[in-house]
Amino acid sequence: MLDGPSYENLVKYLWVRAEIYDKYAAKAEEDHLVLLNPDLKGKSRAEMGLKKFRITEIRSNVMGIPVTITEEVIGRACRRSVKGAFQWNLNKKTMNKKTSDWIPVVKQSLFKGKKDGKYYDMEKEHKVLQKMMQECFLPKGGGVNQHSLEHKVFLHYLISFEKVNLPRYIFHHMLWALEQSQQRNRTFVPYGRLLSEIFHQRGMLEVIKMSKAVDDNQLETVVGKYINGSTLYNMHLVKTVIRMDTDLQESNILSNLMNNFPSICKQDPLDVRAHFVYEHWKATRESIKYSDIPDTMYGGSLPVASKKRKAKKKATSEAADEEASEPQPKKAKKEKAKKEKSAS
Repeated sequence: MLDGPSYENLVKYLWVRAEIYDKYAAKAEEDHLVLLNPDLKGKSRAEMGLKKFRITEIRSNVMGIPVTITEEVIGRACRRSVKGAFQWNLNKKTMNKKTSDWIPVVKQSLFKGKKDGKYYDMEKEHKVLQKMMQECFLPKGGGVNQHSLEHKVFLHYLISFEKVNLPRYIFHHMLWALEQSQQRNRTFVPYGRLLSEIFHQRGMLEVIKMSKAVDDNQLETVVGKYINGSTLYNMHLVKTVIRMDTDLQESNILSNLMNNFPSICKQDPLDVRAHFVYEHWKATRESIKYSDIPDTMYGGSLPVASKKRKAKKKATSEAADEEASEPQPKKAKKEKAKKEKSAS
């Protein structure tokens, strides 16, 4: 599912209009109606003409189409049940986060029991799992050493082969990211690929394709980067990387706006093809023949999503140049000359 396109403009459109609808928002909705009509005071939500509050939701719209995101929606999108282990707001459950019962557990599983466990104390396999968590499951930006206790417990579950409630984790992380963007003006938007998959499953992309109003360029359709041998090399986990012609290429991914989107090919492993055929039959009751599977993936190309670090680096460099070009006080000049004289 991760091997697919992300529609950045649609994702941004949804994100800037998104609202968290929880029990507090539901109460504010009731209070607003009572303010408009005092006779409704003491009435039930049904008597007010409102739907019964059931669960927390993220509500938004894309091009006028209402979109509601819940744990169940995320579960259907990523094909996972809303069941399994889950821990959140661990710091709020104890007066001091250092006294949490989870501290010795994660230190033992992640950092070999070392008191001040650091990233370099982790096993290579655990570093790769952390990379996957940071890039895919619970993306938040920042360095590898900036994870909360909840993230470490999530890694502990993965290392221990314990089934986690992935849809619930993703939903709560999405709520956190939305609050960060609204309250602290944080521009980071996570789960672009997952949200694009939800657009696809809801039939929104089919409507856009039929309308012929926009194309991939206007939607800023991009693909993500693979975690591959080069990634392991950059993480200093392997010393050499041998690239082959059969390696996966981001440019081979097609947009869902294109007709006859080939999700698999005969070069894919047998178990991958079998799983895809079975899931397709279960969802549509349509069988895929072996002859219908293409020999290779289509050679179309989509741009690879970038983190725009070059622009930030350039801006930092320009700021440093400007600072260096500013006139220095006489005292600073004397100290500089004194240092140069002592060095010579």
